[in-house]
Amino acid sequence: MRASSKKDKTKERLGWLDFGKVLGILVVLLVHAECSLGPVTYYGGMFYMPVFFVAAGYTYHVRREEPIGGYVKKKAARLLVPYFSTSLFLWFFFWVKDSAVAGRPLDLKPLSLFGILYSRNQMYTSLYTDKNPVLLNILNAPLWFLTAMFLVCIWYEFISRSRRKYLLLVIGAALSVLWHYCTGFLLPWSLEAVPFFACYFAAGEALREQKREGLLGELWFLGLLLAVFLISSKLNGVMNLSNGTYGHSMLLALASGTSGSLLVFAAGMCMERKCPPVMKAISLAGRQTLWVLCFHMFLFMFIRTGAGMLHLGRGLTQAALVLFSFLLLTGAGLAVGRLQQMMSIRMYFKNGRNEV
Repeated sequence: MRASSKKDKTKERLGWLDFGKVLGILVVLLVHAECSLGPVTYYGGMFYMPVFFVAAGYTYHVRREEPIGGYVKKKAARLLVPYFSTSLFLWFFFWVKDSAVAGRPLDLKPLSLFGILYSRNQMYTSLYTDKNPVLLNILNAPLWFLTAMFLVCIWYEFISRSRRKYLLLVIGAALSVLWHYCTGFLLPWSLEAVPFFACYFAAGEALREQKREGLLGELWFLGLLLAVFLISSKLNGVMNLSNGTYGHSMLLALASGTSGSLLVFAAGMCMERKCPPVMKAISLAGRQTLWVLCFHMFLFMFIRTGAGMLHLGRGLTQAALVLFSFLLLTGAGLAVGRLQQMMSIRMYFKNGRNEV
């Protein structure tokens, strides 16, 4: 009974994690739709990627009895299969499009294929060179996050099985900082940044392990978080984790990303108490953020075409990009999930009859 109650309690708490992911993906859509909303997009840019790492860290549990190979396979199925399937779908779409429209069937887009394997939008930070070829150039730029998250999970699983977990975490983060400031070269699959991203991951795990969720409802702690977030964000400047832009300081980037994520989770907890029906819908959407991440830029292309045909202004076009891509892709994710559930049930009963 106790185990069951604990499990139910964990499920209830996932609502505010889903709220954080939904808010994060909405900021992603605003940024990619080129919306300039002042403080909304500026301060949202501080946490919209870190919040996913912090949320993943909160749900992480090391299982030492499980072979690490099994863990790698599960994460590959969750993150790498969507990455490569989406990337290859986009590559194939634009190859067919260029073959039919531009008459270039022999152009296999080698730079795009290299970008899929490299999984970075560019090879250097903007601080070191202006001659950066765009590698993720088939509307797959947001997908860098999937390979980065995959390696963060694997790295964190590895160090969590060591007695020197936090020492390895600090050493890894220090190496990330040294690489960033000494080279400016972006390694494939965000290799140079993975140990740094793992610090966001560790913050989420610490929140759960130390059972500090209650602090997110304390006014003094929220005030402290807000002060840290506003000050570090203002001092640090614009961040873009995808291309190694951390603002003026990676330490400030860590402070603003972590504090901003916790503030978002606190807002989600408040919503759970005040507006349970709204949070139920948000939780459903929070489980489909992978669909939105993978396909929103592809859908943007069609929405922009439709907006142009209707002669919509810039503001209405941007609103349509954010609203329709979020709703359509969330709906698509829910529909596919329901279909998979129905197929699983049908297979279950079919196998049951065969056994009888």
